[in-house]
Parts: sequence; C-alpha cells; structure tokens
Amino acid sequence: MQNNQPFVITHDKSRTYVQVPVVADPNTLNTALSPLLSKEGYSLTSYTGAGVNEIVWKKGTGMASAMKYIKLEFRPNMLIISAWICPGMFSLTICELPLDGFYAAVPKKACMSTVQWLARTAQTIPPQPQPNTVPQPQQ
Repeated sequence: MQNNQPFVITHDKSRTYVQVPVVADPNTLNTALSPLLSKEGYSLTSYTGAGVNEIVWKKGTGMASAMKYIKLEFRPNMLIISAWICPGMFSLTICELPLDGFYAAVPKKACMSTVQWLARTAQTIPPQPQPNTVPQPQQ
C-alpha cells in the first residue's frame, strides 16, 4: 500500500496501523464510526492477543474466510486504527496478520478497504461547537 493518502499507513509483523489526523473529539468520532462498522457486519468483542485483552470490532467466524479485526483508539487530534486478520475458527485464532502481503489477499483487501473508508470518513467529521462558558450579562 502506498502512503499517498492524507493519513499514514504502517505495517508490523502482526497488524496494520493507520494514523488519521482528525478535528472531532473522541466521543463524536466513536458515535459516528460505530454504526458504520455495525452496518458492515462488524461487532464489538473482547479479544485477547499477545496476552492483552482488548475491545475490538470483529467480522467473520473463520469458516469461509479469515476473521477480520479493527480496533479504534482515540487520541487528541488523532485516530489510530489498527487492523489485522486471523486465520482460525470462532474464537480460536492461529495468529495475527497485517493487511499487506499476498497470503489471504482477499480478506486483507476487504478489511483494508473498510479501514480506509473509516479513515476518510473520520476526517470529514467536523469539530463539535464548544459551549459558551463566558458569563452572560444580567438583564
């Protein structure tokens, strides 16, 4: 994948990471992106990988295709999307694989497409107006 998008894509040995500059606050982003993932067939689940328990979005059972995972992390002015696939069945996973490379190319491409769509969508969400905290004159 090339990094010519307005966000940065990197891969390590087990996951793909997308750093997305955003202007919306974390609650607004989560409220906007969660229904989109649900509509795509992802559901929130508890996932334990490398001894760490995480709440992630999961799609698939591994029966017809590798399971796809997406994790959203919110930081000030930045959304970090981590994504990977896992061969296996149900909650039994063999390993985590990043979304680059040839092995399991079809599920990787489908998951990467969803990740890029989320990143582009997150960048279009405007900041929420801040409440006016300046005291108003008494009438």
